[in-house]
Order: sequence, then C-alpha cells, then structure tokens
Amino acid sequence: MSLSPRARILVGVLSANIAIAVLAALVLFNRPAPPPQIQGVLLPQARELPKFRLLDHHNQVFTNEDLKGRWHLVSYGFTTCPDICPTTLSQLATVNRKLREQGHHDLRVLFYTVDHRRDTVEQMASYVPFFDPAFIGLTHLDDSDNPHLPFEQGLGIVSQLVPATGPDIDPADNEYEVMHGVTLFLINPRGELQAIFEPDSNQPGPQNFNPDTVLRDYLTIRDYLD
Repeated sequence: MSLSPRARILVGVLSANIAIAVLAALVLFNRPAPPPQIQGVLLPQARELPKFRLLDHHNQVFTNEDLKGRWHLVSYGFTTCPDICPTTLSQLATVNRKLREQGHHDLRVLFYTVDHRRDTVEQMASYVPFFDPAFIGLTHLDDSDNPHLPFEQGLGIVSQLVPATGPDIDPADNEYEVMHGVTLFLINPRGELQAIFEPDSNQPGPQNFNPDTVLRDYLTIRDYLD
C-alpha cells in the first residue's frame, strides 16, 4: 500500500521525533552524576603532589608512596597549640570512631606539624596517638634541600612563625608564635589532593569541624568517585 505525500511527511516527522527522543534519553541516561556539594571544595581534577620526604612519629621516612592505596585526611598545626589543633584532632577521632562503627577502615588521619623544631619525632610520638592510636604524626628535620616544602606547597598549607614581642621577651631566646590556617585536605588512594574541607563558619569562638559533616562529606566523595 502506497502512502500519500502528506502521510509520508507525517511518518518521516514522527520517525525523526522518535529518534531524537531516543537519543535524548541515551544522553540523559549516560550523563555523569553532578559532583556532590560539600562544606569545602571538591577538585574536578585531583592534583598530583610533588615529591616530598617527611618523618612520621615512628621515626620512619614518609613519602608520596605512603599515601597510595587508601584515603588520607590531613590536618596541620603544632602540638603546643592551645585550642584549635587539639579540638580538630578530637573531632577527627570522633570521625574515625564512627567510620569504624560503620565498618569502614579505608581512611587514615595525618597530623602535619608546621613547627618542626619543637615538634620532634619524640614530641609527635607522645602527642598524636593520644587522640587516636591510628593517627600518624608527620614532622621533618632541618635540611638545606627542604624536602618537606613540596608537601606544604602541594596541599596549600598556610603557616607563619611570628617572633614573640613584649617587655619580658629576650630577643636572644628566639621565641616565636605559630600562626596557621584551619583546613583539612583529603588525599585520594592515588596520592593526589582530591578535596579541601572547610570548618564551620556559623559558630562563635575558634573555628572547628563538625564530625558528622566531615564524615558525610568524606563518604559522599568516596562513593561518588568510586
């Protein structure tokens, strides 16, 4: 049975519309899920860290290779910090405990000191495990090659040693105060910087992290990328 010219036009239009609908459905179905919203920044492309060399609190060399194979969350500060650092580590201990309760054992917390002259291996060994025996403390020695700098610069760690001043301060004592930022860095199992977590900004007093928020954001990113 032959179709009239008008019928052939209608069939052609209908076929084209069906093809367009099928193509649109395929595109929609295969479109990647949008990145999750977190309290911080999820990097669209993970950032490779330059080669670095540190010491952990067991006095073992710690390099890029030690970051591979599992997720890491990096906090930084100094052991004599009166408030922000111990509070953050306590909150991360809560995150670790909740992860273990849920059967997750793929995240390791690192604490990097920005005051290595005071925070020796021995000092880190007596401080960091107090919050959680699984935490790893990182420091370094004085070295003209500065093998620690790529770690700081690759993550974007912000810190400054400010000479102490005052009537009771002797400049010859080289006393100083430590200033540093308050962020957490999430490193993926390839040893790359994947996300930066920001502290709560709507609470009075020192900046701190809500363990439930950190836990949620970590699991969301891990599941999204996996």
